[in-house]
Amino acid sequence: MRVLFAFEKRIVVNLEQVVINPSFNEDSLQNQIEILRSTKLIENVIAKLKLDRSAIFNPLLVEPEDNILTRISGWLTIPPEIADFLTGIGILKPPPPAPDATAVAERNRIAIDNNVLDGLSLNPIRGSKVIQISYLSPDPDLSARITNAIAEQYIIDQLDSKLDATRTATNWLSTRVDELKDRVEQAESAVETARAEQSIKTGQSLEITQQQLKELNASLSVMRNDTLAAGAAYDRLRSAVEQGKDFGAIEEFRQSNMIQSYREQLAQLESQKIALEATIPSTHPTLVRLNRQIEELNNNINDEAKRVVAAAQSTWVAAQEQEKSIAEEVRRLESLMLQQSRNEIQIRQLEREAQASRVLYENFLSRLKETTQQEDLQSADARVLSPAERPLYPESQAKKRTIALALVIGVLLGGGIVFLHDRLNNSFRSPMQVEELTGLKVIGTIPAIGRRMHRHDVIRTFKDAPKSALAESVRNLRTSILFSNVDNPPKVVMFTSSVPREAKSTTSTLIAIPSRQMGKSAIIVDCDLRLPTLAGLLDANDDKPGLLSVVEGGATLAEAIHEEKETGLHVLMTKASEPRSNINAADILSSKRFEKLISELREIYDLVILDTPPALVVADGRCPASGIVALSRRTSTRPGSPKCQSHLLG
Repeated sequence: MRVLFAFEKRIVVNLEQVVINPSFNEDSLQNQIEILRSTKLIENVIAKLKLDRSAIFNPLLVEPEDNILTRISGWLTIPPEIADFLTGIGILKPPPPAPDATAVAERNRIAIDNNVLDGLSLNPIRGSKVIQISYLSPDPDLSARITNAIAEQYIIDQLDSKLDATRTATNWLSTRVDELKDRVEQAESAVETARAEQSIKTGQSLEITQQQLKELNASLSVMRNDTLAAGAAYDRLRSAVEQGKDFGAIEEFRQSNMIQSYREQLAQLESQKIALEATIPSTHPTLVRLNRQIEELNNNINDEAKRVVAAAQSTWVAAQEQEKSIAEEVRRLESLMLQQSRNEIQIRQLEREAQASRVLYENFLSRLKETTQQEDLQSADARVLSPAERPLYPESQAKKRTIALALVIGVLLGGGIVFLHDRLNNSFRSPMQVEELTGLKVIGTIPAIGRRMHRHDVIRTFKDAPKSALAESVRNLRTSILFSNVDNPPKVVMFTSSVPREAKSTTSTLIAIPSRQMGKSAIIVDCDLRLPTLAGLLDANDDKPGLLSVVEGGATLAEAIHEEKETGLHVLMTKASEPRSNINAADILSSKRFEKLISELREIYDLVILDTPPALVVADGRCPASGIVALSRRTSTRPGSPKCQSHLLG
């Protein structure tokens, strides 16, 4: 009769991981139990404790018992000589060939593994993340050492797994960073090349051309005024000469020294003439000579006035020529600036592309640095709460047999229930199953945070706990959507599902909120015209018009957009109170006016989310979108639904 000793050791599993798990539930805890029972971990324990050298576990080291049955069996054994004779005459069949050493060693290894596993018991503590490790063996010290070794190897295995995952992520990020670095260098080189080509073609930059054009326009304005003034002066002087006006009343003539000198001489002669006319007759030679002198002076004055008019005309013509020259230079600079502006548009486009590539490169580089640092800061997700110690009393053999029998019955009964449930339940239970049965790629999962939690509470939990598993999984899903096409991220994303009650509206709202929190403009459009839900989900029962009013022209887009108070999220809702026309909902969503509305939203917002009705329930689910996200609920959605859904959506 053997005396068996049982040992217990408890470990607690932590939720924090390098590769964040979106949920940690009973299934996750069961996964850890399977890891504790894995062949790799058990063989590491066997190698560390050299259990293969113990007869307790290695069947090759067990000595045969010397009892009456063994002796009778030896007596009944046919001697080899007789056996060979009987085989030769065909009475006995030839013995099977002896297995080779490799096969024997492999079978013995499997037997040792199974013998070690037979004494191991792993029990999760209900309502906690604690796993109780128990081991049953005839040797109390060995039981304690095996229990502690299993816990230690489990922690070592966790560290190794996390390190491998981190290194894999680091290698992928390194490759991606190198690619993005090359893309940034190419984009920036394209900008510099474009600027150099523009400088060679035009000889100067756009800024210099704009400054020169500004100065020339100012000079042209002044020159035009000078030309007008010169022309007016010329017309005025020419008219005065033609009409014989008094030159002394005109400023330009008064400024002529010759005219002034002639006028002074003329005044003296006029005075002499007046004095002589009172004393001598008009035919007197002196008066005749005096009149001739006066006439000569008047002719001289007229000639000098004509020279002043000619000078004014020359000034006017010169001003016109200078104005024409400046105007031609202005037109040349305007043409040059137009050409440079067109080139500048291309350069700015290249700069935007280079900036976008640099932002993406810096984001990946930052993530690479974080992941690289985590390689040196690894910590296990589990820790030992209470190590196993040598027990004072042996475990009752009868009690253990009863427990073992009950365990076998329970396992069989539980296995039957699980098998029956598995056969009857044909819904999706894992992302891998979704990909295998539908051929669609799973880009993310969102954990269930409570069976009875209302969707208002789900959104509230997301807002109040930004570091929770729910918030992290939503951000991961949003990143997967935007990175589904790095070069051209989707701006209009349609959320749909196969059937109702698959958290479609809740998920689309959760995806829209982080965009606002990150400074990106986002709007969510309720495209479920039959059973709108966003108004009730976001408590937006105001008097604003809805989607139908905008599409039918009864309201503008600005009048219909509702801004959620707490997050600033913009929502274009469909309201049950809106007047309905006789047009089918599917016709509205496929109309040109709705497509024009989506195009307008695409220009205004960084991200437009369309909350559409279930694809298999109604035919309204097709909307103009650059990306489609189909939702399925675990253990609820049937395998055939997403296939039909993907077929309907094209």
